[in-house]
Amino acid sequence: MASMRTLATAAAVLLLAFAGCGKQTHDPSDDAIDANATLSIDPPTKEIVIAPAMPGMVTFTATATYPDGTTRDVTSEVAFSIDGSYGSFTNATASIGVAGKAEVTAAWVYDVDAPPKAADAFVIARMSSIRVDPTLPANTPDLFNGPEDLAAAPTVVYPAVGVVVPRNLGDFEAHWTDAHGYDVFELSLHTEFVDIRTYVPGGNGLAAAGPMPTWAAFLADEWMAAVGDEKQLSFQVRGVNSAAPTVVGTTAPQLVKLSNEPMEGGLYYWAIYPSVNGAPRVSGIWRHDMAHPGQVAEEYMSTTTEGKCVACHALSRDGSKMAITYTGGNGASTIVDVATKAPLAPTTAWNFGAFTPDSKELVGSEDGVLTVRSATDMTAVMTVPTNGFATHPDISPDGLHIVYVQPTAPSSADWHFGGGQIMVIDYDQTTHTFGAPRTLVTTSDNNYYPSWSPDNAWILFNRSSDNAPGSGAYDNASASLWVVKADGSAPPLELVHANASLNLTNSWGRWAPFAQSLGPNFTSIMWITVSSKRDFGVRKRLTDNWPQIWMLPFSPGAAAAGQDPSSPAFRLPFQNLESKNHIAQWAERIVVTQ
Repeated sequence: MASMRTLATAAAVLLLAFAGCGKQTHDPSDDAIDANATLSIDPPTKEIVIAPAMPGMVTFTATATYPDGTTRDVTSEVAFSIDGSYGSFTNATASIGVAGKAEVTAAWVYDVDAPPKAADAFVIARMSSIRVDPTLPANTPDLFNGPEDLAAAPTVVYPAVGVVVPRNLGDFEAHWTDAHGYDVFELSLHTEFVDIRTYVPGGNGLAAAGPMPTWAAFLADEWMAAVGDEKQLSFQVRGVNSAAPTVVGTTAPQLVKLSNEPMEGGLYYWAIYPSVNGAPRVSGIWRHDMAHPGQVAEEYMSTTTEGKCVACHALSRDGSKMAITYTGGNGASTIVDVATKAPLAPTTAWNFGAFTPDSKELVGSEDGVLTVRSATDMTAVMTVPTNGFATHPDISPDGLHIVYVQPTAPSSADWHFGGGQIMVIDYDQTTHTFGAPRTLVTTSDNNYYPSWSPDNAWILFNRSSDNAPGSGAYDNASASLWVVKADGSAPPLELVHANASLNLTNSWGRWAPFAQSLGPNFTSIMWITVSSKRDFGVRKRLTDNWPQIWMLPFSPGAAAAGQDPSSPAFRLPFQNLESKNHIAQWAERIVVTQ
């Protein structure tokens, strides 16, 4: 008969044998053992399909695996994260609203005194979306299943080939004409992860724009969800004859390059709305926050809100102050607190002005005299010693220089003259002293509206062939955009792609406040806006005499090499197409009105 010790030993061996048949739940109390564990995420890769404004969901689990092969679910102990441009996490569930391939990271803090363990996974979000104009049958996409014909394709007229846009542009339009008998069209947007299609009836543009003038636009939600982390995307136009859709006329894909960073800054511009049905014409200052794509411009100060004309304006760099004039040229002027719209008491007129970088002073022009004024009470501090008629001042972002225009054929007004020369004078704001004026640009043409680049290195200006004292400069059809090195070390360069052609009234060029980059090498770019009366595809014609605000990138590298530093311009989409828009001025941010 076996002893009690022998029976106990046999029982222990039997338990160990059974234990070896499978993995056991690990005891989490031993941090030293957790330190030897590895972390993994499941699923390691997940592919989902999303739609604009309809995020996809993925739930992850995190597992700790120990050297002895045992495992433990540590999902509740892990912090999950994802690039915020793609989506966000709630506990272990990711909400993905943007197409692309996004990395998911898990961090497990198993011991407060030890670095966390990390693991990663990937989500591939593909977007497929179809939107049909309500005037078309729901089965319209089925008309486009026939063979494609690139030789009988529509002709894209906007945007221009080579266009570069901010990645958060939002609303994106394409315009085309067609002479092949198509009456229904598809506009599609593509990346490796995106296929968005919208269908519209033909002929919704102006008849004067050409045969079957048509346009379509992607919604801001569609655009933002499609862009993701892409450096570029492409669009394509296809057309069919709805009565006999035997062939699909198809354009080649057209590339659109994207800035690496989202656009920021606030844009304020002067708009004039036409009279409708005898109602009073409305004019004034509208504004838009570039960080909010898809929003229309906001009416800020106008004849409706103020009861009088609000026209020329200048913004402090931080967006907190605005200098404005009432009732047009030589009217009363004041400085407004942007948040409250509270003005100082109006003073003597200034027609063009610029704030110092600290927003404490304003340099304004009146009848050819530049005056430094306190931004607190508008009192005159001193006159700028320009040694002659001077107008159109702008102050460098570092506050050390003032650029202005000195006409050789001055007139009685600050806004039109002939023979404008671009001048620079150094300024010490602390001591209110100036250097000697120096000539930066002098030609037989008229040069005016100078503006400093955000890096202090370049001056953008207008040039026109009109030197007549009574018509030069202001709203001049021959206006074109040029740049020059601020130190005068290189001759002026024309922005050829930006100007597009002659007599488009490319006026009031201004720099956006922040430099950005382009492409995988992060090539430096800066943004420029300009008021122009050019054709807007099939929706507005040059002959309409209808200025809008257009935008384009500037390449300092190309400019330094003596090459055209511009790309084709595009129309900023937040504007009302029925308003005439001028004098776009920038601030680093939009100050919320109280």
